[in-house]
Amino acid sequence: MRVLTVIHLYPPHHLGGYEVACRGAMERLAEMGDEVVVLTADYRMPGVEEMPSKATVLRDLKGWWDWEEWAPAKLGPLERIHRERHNQRTLARVLEDFRPQVASVWDLGMGSWTIATILEERGVPMVLTFLDDWVTFAHIFDAWTRVFDRRPWARPLGRILGLETRLPRFDGALSSAASRMIAEAIHRNGRWKFPNAELIPIGVDTEDFPVSPSERRNWSWRILYVGRVVPQKGVLTLVRALALLPPAARLEIVGHAHESQRVEVEQLAADLGVADRIHFDVASSRQDLRRRYRSTDVLVFPSEWPEPFGLVPLEAMACGVPVVATGTGGSGEFLADGRNCLLFEPGDEQSLAAALRSLAADPELRGRIVAGGTETASEMTMDRFAQRLAQLHHRAAGS
Repeated sequence: MRVLTVIHLYPPHHLGGYEVACRGAMERLAEMGDEVVVLTADYRMPGVEEMPSKATVLRDLKGWWDWEEWAPAKLGPLERIHRERHNQRTLARVLEDFRPQVASVWDLGMGSWTIATILEERGVPMVLTFLDDWVTFAHIFDAWTRVFDRRPWARPLGRILGLETRLPRFDGALSSAASRMIAEAIHRNGRWKFPNAELIPIGVDTEDFPVSPSERRNWSWRILYVGRVVPQKGVLTLVRALALLPPAARLEIVGHAHESQRVEVEQLAADLGVADRIHFDVASSRQDLRRRYRSTDVLVFPSEWPEPFGLVPLEAMACGVPVVATGTGGSGEFLADGRNCLLFEPGDEQSLAAALRSLAADPELRGRIVAGGTETASEMTMDRFAQRLAQLHHRAAGS
């Protein structure tokens, strides 16, 4: 089976677990004997090591988002035409050269949504994988189709330019959602409906994070946060909790932080007198990230928004690290308080600090949480996730 995968970012040049899950699944499809071509954005993160891949990765698409400014790209009409023409021509070349039997669409995000429209027009069966509810809102960031969606009378301009202007219909597309929360959000808020979406939870990639027992050691107040540094992820609450903990407590923040967000975190830390106890960094590779998990005492997942799923806690569990989390949104579908994590109230630094003190004071509790996490990580693996997705893609290609 020839699979064309479309996603707005792809590891190692990515920001979150969505892209990591895509890569894990596509690598396994390639291992199963499928031919996989990934078409993604030309964005590249500095200081990040390239990764060998069993899939062919084409980083050729131009998006509508400024990743450095963390805002929609400011583009004039001519640049919009230039980017859209580039993307449509790039897709045309890939279709001509590769002739996919199925298109695996993961996240059009801040890219050109006409890619899905053209795939439909060419009769390429489509599988949509929803690891969040991007399909309910992200089309507004497409600076090309947005113009024609609001002004249908302007579509002849697109025809003159030889460019597609319509958003996709997604008629006949098969789909899956990683959590019930995602499926419900799409059904409730989406312009497009997918009533038959299969529930296929993400899994931890045990090639990158082999399920490992905890390393027996004394608690040393090393606290780890992994993920984007944005307000809804609860990083500020974590900093406020740090100020309530013993002076020995140290926090390592590993993930993408736009300068404005980093300044906000640093200012709060300075105001609370804990600036020297916080370290920012970016993992250079998956192996580097595993080392960081294995060397910490606890992973904190402090999300304050309806988290669509949450891959980071699973990675920590696989590494034998106790997890403290809020359990918001889809993450609450696998995070069980007292069994594989300790839960605290979102936005409540007192509750978070109390949970961390409980772990610090009780080795038996830490052992019980780690054992439960190991069991969860052993059940929710990337292999199982990819197997079920492969079945969905083969079904689509057969149709």
